[in-house]
Amino acid sequence: MLGWCYVLLPLACWAALARTRAGGAAVAAVLVALAMVPIGLQSQWFHSRAVAESQAGYPLAAGLVVLLGTLVERRRRGPRPSRGSGQPAAGATIVIAAHSLVGLVIGLLYQLAVHEPFTPDLSELSLPPGLTVEQDSGPDLNCGLHVCLRDLVVGSAEGLSGAEVARRIRARLAAEGWRTEPDRTLVRRHGWFLDKRVTRVTVTERPAGAVVRLAGPDRFS
Repeated sequence: MLGWCYVLLPLACWAALARTRAGGAAVAAVLVALAMVPIGLQSQWFHSRAVAESQAGYPLAAGLVVLLGTLVERRRRGPRPSRGSGQPAAGATIVIAAHSLVGLVIGLLYQLAVHEPFTPDLSELSLPPGLTVEQDSGPDLNCGLHVCLRDLVVGSAEGLSGAEVARRIRARLAAEGWRTEPDRTLVRRHGWFLDKRVTRVTVTERPAGAVVRLAGPDRFS
């Protein structure tokens, strides 16, 4: 419930601030498009490493859209009357400003407080064509003190050897920007800018296929 309030609040505020049908509809359409980003990430409609940026940036972006819409309507229709609809508009202005400040607080919290281990999502691992996940240990519901683990058994429909499967996985991840460490572990930042935790991947050959271990350590490991 709280999440929906967080997402829909800018639309509710704009409903109180809008003064023209055309301007109101245009700004509402932009706000709906912005709202689909955090909704889509939360519902896992798509994957992005910019989860933290989405959570922190959405209220700031929505507040900017509402501000621009208000300024455009003010230019077209002049200052808002001081009586009648003034109080709801003033209240909506205060609420949208507070909502925007929430984005700044979220960004600060990601910098200072978000450091716990996490279970990497399957969407973080991009497999080459012809390789499939045959077995998944699932999300680690009992993470250790410093890391959450997820093991995948990856096989080939073409009957490739374990060494070739492992080679293709490492080559694919390296091409997508994963950094290879001296112990052959592949590492990539879990987020973009705000979330500084990293995802670690190790690939172990099997007689047929490979075992891919995804690790989500805490920020300080």
